Amino acid sequence: MIDSPVKVGVIGCGAQGKNHLNVIKELGTETAIVSAFCDLSLERLQNAREMWPQAFATSDFKEMLAPAKLDLVIVATMPNTHMQMALAALEAGADVLCEKPFMRNLDEATAVLDCADRLGRQVQLGTNMRYMAISRYLRDLVASGGVGEPVLSKVWGCHINPPWWGPHYYLSSSAGGVLASTLIHALDLAIWVAGSPNPVSVTASMRRLFPGKRGPIATPEVRERFNVEDLLTAFVRFDDGSTCMLEGNWCDDSPPPHHFEMVTTRGKLKSDPFTVTVDESGKVVNKTPELQESSGWGESIRNQDADVIQRLRDGSPWEMQDRRQLLNLQRLIDGCYESARSEREVVF
Repeated sequence: MIDSPVKVGVIGCGAQGKNHLNVIKELGTETAIVSAFCDLSLERLQNAREMWPQAFATSDFKEMLAPAKLDLVIVATMPNTHMQMALAALEAGADVLCEKPFMRNLDEATAVLDCADRLGRQVQLGTNMRYMAISRYLRDLVASGGVGEPVLSKVWGCHINPPWWGPHYYLSSSAGGVLASTLIHALDLAIWVAGSPNPVSVTASMRRLFPGKRGPIATPEVRERFNVEDLLTAFVRFDDGSTCMLEGNWCDDSPPPHHFEMVTTRGKLKSDPFTVTVDESGKVVNKTPELQESSGWGESIRNQDADVIQRLRDGSPWEMQDRRQLLNLQRLIDGCYESARSEREVVF
């Protein structure tokens, strides 16, 4: 339990880090304060200073962890730095909220979670779509048995244009392309809504269509360095007998950007547009409720950070994810890439 405001450190003040800096400001300084932040860019550091002028600012994350004990460290950098930063934060006595993708591979993910277990600390992945009102409703509906058991999920993740805003387009920094950067959100959500079954096998295929598609709108640097997949499809089997079909791309303009639909033994669910249908006496009946709470992207990040911080204040454990779920997601991502490279099914 923490009686005083939760002291937060933010590593990485780019697009995602800025979201967290803004959200914590909205929560109020009686709830949480940003005590320190870190970024290699002087411009981003200055922008963060304008929001949190009293916070300690540095370009060295190790220096950020040293001055005062932080309660929570948010890692909002590229995946190639996640492990070393998460480990350092845990060793410094902080709990860790890490942006996705979690780590570059299963070995790194296991090392971080082993460290957290050894130190009695907590780690959560920033799969904020779980905090949307629609997501929570669908998760509870499936758990209640109201639509029967999950049978087949179809998961979609795209960007009309590839993510030029950061180094997501070269492997040494990003650990992957459309799967690791974009599709992971809807994939995690679909598995969570289904009750988090364990993946048992995956068959995947990936392509890089750039610069044949989208090349003319890219900068010279992007055209020179782009070396990740911009199209991925996969078929996953789970231990409860259900299956999942994945499609992610940065080379199509079909909305929505993050979406899944789920066929169940008694109905069908869609995340966008939000739809619930149930089979009643052989007829398809629309059972879609009207939800009062907004389910926007910004609200989901706010809900996520507010939940994590409030649980620190209350002394209650983080419950949105557990070790098994985190490792299963990492294992599945690794398996997709391994299957696509080897052109073989991967069995876990």
